[in-house]
Amino acid sequence: MGNSRSNLHHCKFEVPEIIFGRGLLSQIGSCARRLGGHKVFLVSDQGLVNAGWVDKALKHLIDAGLEVIFYNNITSNPKDVEVESGAIEYIRHGADVIVGLGGGSSLDAAKGIAILVSNGGRIRDFEGHDKIVRPLPPLVLCPTTCGTGSDVSQFAVINDTENKCKLTIMSRCVAPDISLTDPDTLETLPDEFVCTTSTDALSHALEAFFSVASTSLTDVHAIKALRLISASLVPAVKERHPDDLENLARASLHAGMAFSNSLLGIVHALAHPIGGLYDANHGGINAVLLPEVLRYDLPVVAEKLPDLAWGFGHRVDGNSGAISEVVQETLDTMLDAAGAPRSLKSLGVRREDLPELAQRALKDVCILTSPRQANAQELLTILERAY
Repeated sequence: MGNSRSNLHHCKFEVPEIIFGRGLLSQIGSCARRLGGHKVFLVSDQGLVNAGWVDKALKHLIDAGLEVIFYNNITSNPKDVEVESGAIEYIRHGADVIVGLGGGSSLDAAKGIAILVSNGGRIRDFEGHDKIVRPLPPLVLCPTTCGTGSDVSQFAVINDTENKCKLTIMSRCVAPDISLTDPDTLETLPDEFVCTTSTDALSHALEAFFSVASTSLTDVHAIKALRLISASLVPAVKERHPDDLENLARASLHAGMAFSNSLLGIVHALAHPIGGLYDANHGGINAVLLPEVLRYDLPVVAEKLPDLAWGFGHRVDGNSGAISEVVQETLDTMLDAAGAPRSLKSLGVRREDLPELAQRALKDVCILTSPRQANAQELLTILERAY
């Protein structure tokens, strides 16, 4: 299967314990208990408070005989100061297990807090690959969107407020002990975030599939995610049927398992500096960049195109050029129908910042596994086409 062939017999695939199903948020207390918890540090955000999910989680935790400290000083694109403040609170209260409930912001913040309470220092000290030296406290992560993947991944992404950039932390240590997904929590997710979190999962799946570190195991999950998103994204946004929402939650899980083990590519390498500089919606940025990065990658991934087309719901005969056109048209049509953002300008990105964003992307760990490497000028061209 394309560039996965070299890894077919030599691959490592790691995932946490996974619990998935409607109504299973009720198991959040027993999960924390099983990990030896007595005093839970619950990390979430105000949106989940307003939607009523925090109250439900608190009830399940308390019913399991656990004491709970609730921390919700979390904003979108979680900040270093929020994580460092959370670590102080965790230590001050003597907590012994962390539960994250929410989208990628809450889950990454929970990971960041876990890193600091066991390793000390500042969160920026852990940027990069395998900088964590001490085991983290027990960690349960419960996603409530269609796209984070943080609940199964070996990544945490935190905003450095001083340097206005995103810190990408990669370590097996930051994968949780338990990933618990209850698709019922998507019922209160606004339409906009159904779309943009799903396009985050879509980019996870596509980049994992094309990654030079992909394997037969990651490809299976990436393609499954693509098929679920292709079938359910537009209906979920327009009709909000619970089955479509469940399919998107399942797609996020599959895509998360794929990219955690195969890593990502240029979409995320560019999205991270944009999100860091503008504090913009991560999934929205990915939706804008994905078609242009796909166009850039296609010439070097011809062998995998038939499987990609199948992932998008097509059976295509013919040369790779014809398949490329079908894939690109399908992606564009789906993004338009779902109401995804289609330009960087619409997200508030300034044209004069594009050269600096391209330079920053060169330093992002995600670029290392892109199937087609890019220099600063090529990255700038992608940004200009997406503008």
